[in-house]
Amino acid sequence: MLVTAATGKPLGWAMRGLTPAGVLLVAVVLMDLVTARRDRLLLPLCGLLCVLSIVFLTRTDAYLATRQLIAIIIGIFLMVALYYLIEDIRSLARFKYLAGLSAIALLAATMLWGKEINGARLWLSIPHLVTFQSGEVAKILMAIFLAGYVADYRQMLGRRGRGRISIQTPSLRSLAPLLLIVISCLAIFVGQRDLGTAILFFGLFVTMFYLATGQPAYGIAAVALFAVGLTLAYQLFPQVGVRISSWLNPWADPTGIGYQPLQAMFCLGEGGIFGAGLGHLSVTNLPAAPTDLILVVIGQDLGLVGSGGIVIIYALISVRSYSLAWQATDRFASLLAAALATVFSLQTLIIMGGLLRLIPLTGITTPFLSYGGTSIVINFLAVGLLLAVSRDCVPQPEESALT
Repeated sequence: MLVTAATGKPLGWAMRGLTPAGVLLVAVVLMDLVTARRDRLLLPLCGLLCVLSIVFLTRTDAYLATRQLIAIIIGIFLMVALYYLIEDIRSLARFKYLAGLSAIALLAATMLWGKEINGARLWLSIPHLVTFQSGEVAKILMAIFLAGYVADYRQMLGRRGRGRISIQTPSLRSLAPLLLIVISCLAIFVGQRDLGTAILFFGLFVTMFYLATGQPAYGIAAVALFAVGLTLAYQLFPQVGVRISSWLNPWADPTGIGYQPLQAMFCLGEGGIFGAGLGHLSVTNLPAAPTDLILVVIGQDLGLVGSGGIVIIYALISVRSYSLAWQATDRFASLLAAALATVFSLQTLIIMGGLLRLIPLTGITTPFLSYGGTSIVINFLAVGLLLAVSRDCVPQPEESALT
């Protein structure tokens, strides 16, 4: 009601913020018809973020808020449908290679025939039906592939050589499917100029490989490879150089490449400790406010205190997701939950780090908050998979598959 009053919208718009909560309540009742044995924390936290998304999108663009609300409703009911269709989450392990190859095919189709926006080709359109961001769909498919592959080859990948710190390199035959899919995905992302998602996927691959081996040497090697890749990308792709330049010194071109990061800093500064109030300040000068910079809008209105609350919500979702991975008694289910938790956590950290200028700002969405129909639907499907893990693999810490 405060937002609608401050922005001059009809008071009936205030009810839209309560719609996600009502739809989630219906979803809970429908899932309870299957079994009440599942995690009870994830959905309320995600629902709270969705409510905040509608509130702050209404404050920036009422039309986009309406579209976001539709996407939330669709995502919730697809989550319930997925929860019903998957009778046992462990059955997905049989489709790991299909999931991995489907991710590559989807990304390749987007690179060849996708729609290009702001120098990046990220959108794939099915004529007269739907337009979606293929990288978001590929996240789920890649999580299933990596979880199934690592579960099957964990012992072989984690074999140690002689000595305290030496490692034994896995055979090329066992690594070939992983390397083929990983390299193909990263190459396609580079070809699409979608470097933000490439960083996200690279982090997922490194995390899953570490879970498979438990050997820090692989992590160190991955960081070195990432540094080399970033250097090459900086030299080969102008878009990367622009983002890094705007990160290092936005004042060099305050009306050009530095405009977005500078406006983000100004808006966060206006918020102060307790915020300027809902809808009291204009965001018309803030580029991509409903998408890339929705957290800046929240920081301006609610200040450091409100932004800290958002960070706590994301931390709780991440901790709970990793907790499900730790407690799952099946290895595939445990690794799948870990993969989904890693995607969610890394995506959140990348966008927050970019807004705080700790790293270059990349154009990826803030889960459950940013405007984006594909992102909302895929995130709810990921939650559906996590709920299926909690349903099918009884939490027993002493039987954890990651110990």
